[in-house]
Amino acid sequence: MFAHDDPPDPLGPTAGLAGVLSSYEAQGHADPAEAWRAFTRTWNWAAPLTTAVPPAGLPRIPVTQPSSGGFALSGVWHLPSREEGETGPWVALPNVGGRRQPVRGLTEAGGPDLFVVPAKSLPGARGGHDHDASPGPGFRLIDLYVPTGFATYTTGTPLRTGDASFLGTAVAAMALGAARRMTDVLSFRPPGGNALREAGARTALQTELAAVLHDERLSLTATLIGCPAARDDLPPDVEERLAVRARQAANVVHHVLAEAYQHVLALGGNSDRHPLVAVIEASTPILQQARYATELLPPDRTARRKAEHGDDRRVPG
Repeated sequence: MFAHDDPPDPLGPTAGLAGVLSSYEAQGHADPAEAWRAFTRTWNWAAPLTTAVPPAGLPRIPVTQPSSGGFALSGVWHLPSREEGETGPWVALPNVGGRRQPVRGLTEAGGPDLFVVPAKSLPGARGGHDHDASPGPGFRLIDLYVPTGFATYTTGTPLRTGDASFLGTAVAAMALGAARRMTDVLSFRPPGGNALREAGARTALQTELAAVLHDERLSLTATLIGCPAARDDLPPDVEERLAVRARQAANVVHHVLAEAYQHVLALGGNSDRHPLVAVIEASTPILQQARYATELLPPDRTARRKAEHGDDRRVPG
């Protein structure tokens, strides 16, 4: 775990991408939960997304309450005034009203205050059913579930659209580190059972999954060798290649998670007490983000939309 007086070095979009991979992978391995908290408090990764506006006035301040693995979000927001179809597939919803408001049900210091949701989940966003004076169409949400991995802080340094390679690399790195920690705890032996047989199975699986992660990290490292910082105007083909590698890393991590958890279930007994479960819980926000990082902040939105042959038209707003 990171010492409170010695936080991890917050490498950002001006750092070389190979260094970003090395630093964030180590952080994800040391303490996945703290790695994610530090990352989201430092970098507002949702800043490039379309951000809705909550109406002013205390009676209508958005309310955020903790929910299992995430948050329940309620309130009224308005989309920015822009031509229909420009919102994009994801929208960021702040729970601030003129100034940052406390989050009901969380600590006094507050929790995340910016929540990212699919645009298609916003009821009435096209029709503007809310009649308040507003910059754009309004909509109301009641207890909309937002996973922890889709929440961040408006106080973090805003990332830019051009920082996509940094976000994808950092999140993939944290996911690889968290998965490496999962393989570490597979050596745990629950009481009872055939100790010798189970030890052999654990060792074989642990070795196999560790090798898979090692190979994936080497592949990603090879892709990043010679790459400058994300803000050094990476060529579009390089950005796209990095996005593909980040998505591949996320797929590998989810494969490792599934294999490790299936092994724990096969042991029988009270699997909830296995240390792997705690690591999975701590890693969940990273894994949620890793699946969608390159979609939330793609390397080239215009090129991606053209390549998808008008896929945005299926998304409200």
